[in-house]
Parts: sequence; C-alpha cells; structure tokens
Amino acid sequence: MKRRTFLATGLSLSMAPSNLLSKTNAGESQLISSLRREPAAMEQSDHRFLRDLQQRCYQFFVDAAHPSTGFISDRGATDGSWFSDHASSAACGFGLAAHSVAAQSEWIPRELAADRTRHLLHSLVMLANHKKGFVYHFFDAASGKRSRGAEASSIDTALLIIGAMTAATTFSDDLEIVQLADELYRRVDWMWMLGANDWMHMGWTPESGMIPHQWDSFSELIVLVLLAIGAPNSPIPPRCWQAWRRSPVLQHDGEDFISYPPLFVHQYPMAFFDFRKVRSASGRSYWDNSVRAHHAQIAFMTELGNRYPAQMRHYGNDLWGLTSSDSAGGYRDWGGPYENGRCEPDRDIDGTIVPSAAAGGLAIVPQQALHTLRYQKQHFGDKIFSRYGFVNAYNPATQWVGRDVIGIDTGITLVMAENLLTGGVWDAFMRHPAANRAFSLAGFV
Repeated sequence: MKRRTFLATGLSLSMAPSNLLSKTNAGESQLISSLRREPAAMEQSDHRFLRDLQQRCYQFFVDAAHPSTGFISDRGATDGSWFSDHASSAACGFGLAAHSVAAQSEWIPRELAADRTRHLLHSLVMLANHKKGFVYHFFDAASGKRSRGAEASSIDTALLIIGAMTAATTFSDDLEIVQLADELYRRVDWMWMLGANDWMHMGWTPESGMIPHQWDSFSELIVLVLLAIGAPNSPIPPRCWQAWRRSPVLQHDGEDFISYPPLFVHQYPMAFFDFRKVRSASGRSYWDNSVRAHHAQIAFMTELGNRYPAQMRHYGNDLWGLTSSDSAGGYRDWGGPYENGRCEPDRDIDGTIVPSAAAGGLAIVPQQALHTLRYQKQHFGDKIFSRYGFVNAYNPATQWVGRDVIGIDTGITLVMAENLLTGGVWDAFMRHPAANRAFSLAGFV
C-alpha cells in the first residue's frame, strides 16, 4: 500500500557552518564532482517560461506560510483567497527547498530567504508535534499541534528533512540554520520505525501505535530508506536497501522498468538525490528507470485517447500527465500504465490532466515536459494558470477546473524546473555529507 493511497483512507554533521562539508571524504568529493553538469541549454523563451512558472510557485510558499510560525499550508486556492488551516510536513520540506532556490536565483535578497528559512526551521524544531522525531503528516499551521488525526509519518518526515538538508548547505554560513536543520535530522529514531523484516513502517498514531502497513516495494520509499541509512543518529542497517521488492516490472519499447503508476513516485527521489551517473550494486540505473516510466505513461495516455475518444481524445504528446491529484470526484491515486498489454482507464481515469505530473518530470524528460506545459498554458490560459502557476488538476473534456493548488505538487514543479535550468537543488543537496554517505552505504557506484 502506497503513501497517498493510505493517507487518503552514523555520520554526524558539525555544528559549525565552516565545517559543514569537512567530513565528506575524497571518494565522496569525487562522486559529487562527477555528478555536476552544466545548466541545460534551451531556447530563451523556454527559460523565461520556466522562471516565470518557478516564481509563481514560490509565491505559494510565501503566501501559504503562517505569519506566526512559517508553517506551510497543505493547500490553497489558486487566487490566494484561502489556505488550509493545517500545514503539511512534506510541504514544509518543499518550502525549505523553495527558499533555497529563491536565494540561489536571487529572486529575493538572500537575507530575506535566510530569515524565512530560519523562522520555519525554528518552528519545526520547537513547535511541530512529533514522535521520536517523526513529524505528523498534518499539524495545525498556527500551533504545530497534530491535526486531522494524522500519523507521525515516516515518508513525510523524510521529505521534510530532505528540504532541511538542502537549506543547511545553501545557507552554510548561517550557524542557526545549520544547527536547526541538524537537530531535525538527529532527533529521528529511524530504528524505532524499522520492522523485524527490515522494512520501514509508514507511521505511528497515539490511538493505535505503529501502523502495520510498511514500505515493502518500489515507491517513493527510496528517499526514506536512503535518509535512514545515512542518518547521523539511529541509522538503519545498509542491508535495508536490499530488503524491499523491486516490483512490479513492466516493459516499454522492449526495456524493463520498475513501475508504480502515479509519476510522483518516479520524481521525488530524483528531485534531490542525483541518480544520473550512479548505479546500484546490482547495476540498475534508477535514473533510467524514471525516464522509462515517464515515456511509458505518455504512450499509455496516448493509447487511452485513441481507445476512448469521447472522454480522452485530448490525451497524447500535447496533453499528458497523471499522478495522485484532485479530481471532480475527489482525490485520486491514479497514473499508468498498470499492467503490460493493458490500456484501460483504471482507478477512474476520466480525462483529467495533472500539470505537476509533467512539471515533476522537467529534469527527467525535458523535451516532452516542456512541450506539454507550454501547450497547456497557451491553449487554456488563465483558466488553469494564475498566481501560483498551474492549478492542481483540470479536465478539458468536461471543463472541470480544480480550485486549489497543493503544496507538494507546487514544490516538485519548482524544484525540478531548477534542476533542469541549473542543477541547483541537486548540487545543494549532494553537498550534504549524509547524502553521499547514504549512497555509499547502500552500494551505489
């Protein structure tokens, strides 16, 4: 059972900023250098489009931040007229990464970006409810108290920490930011969340204790397991990287890839850990796996459009992208393909387009992602593109347009656009010693 489906129902960092990177060994430094690439070459109009999209996305993290705590609301109205009273720990993680990008790109003064980062980190450390370091998936934006009966979430805590790690290297000259980010990571008792089978549990609640559902097969668990292996305190054993199942395996154009239908699974790990030039001990390239998953979905949606023209004739190279999202009928955990040789509208696929599905693939399949995003803006204009960039979802066949944007989907859009343009988020995150320690202990070369 994957996170969105479920939710809908020994390396130590120095506390001194000047020593933040001092514990990266020579081999790890070589790995970091080998991963860096020149910024992507593209048309100036594409560059302007992406920068405008990014800055609109960043405006969400400014507007959605609670004035007293800095906590980022889970979602908000597309025009900024409403934000949820509950914050999302994962959205806070993307918010920390967003402030780092804003500083690097000089959209705002660096001091202002650092102030926003410091404020949010302080509230996360001092106010946000947690259990053994695992922050609740949802908490009250004004107080930090657990909200909506949420679980202390393993994956959402990982997404929070990954943003804090990015902030720590971006603002490495700021002692307080480094200390607060370090505290968030250090206090997590990863071993407490680990089952006897070497799978991580999905979370814990005060009412029921440890949630029985575990991270047992391919998903965004990659982020969680790597962070837990490379953790400064209470790390899980490196063998846990091999414990989860590499399934299901599908084929596209004669090549195998490990699948999970919603595209966010193939994007969140790639947004921070730089998988482009590393392979696992078995020889697998998780980067290539993600590329194939995106191409497979485009082909799947194109075929759906051919088979079901009444609802989905718009699906194709111009309009593609499905990942967990809002819909006219509520929140959906949809994507595709689901099986080899099967092309049907499973999980109630109804013609909806989710812009963040393509936007989260900007650095992975840049040509295809840029094409559809520019097409969407050109053809639907301000019906779907406004203050915070694209709406969360819309359906061209029925004219339904979602009223909200969601923090994590807005965040992956901003982060992956930056990786395409400059590689800046990869570069910042991979400077953190724990990132390279995780890769090394898990056997990546």
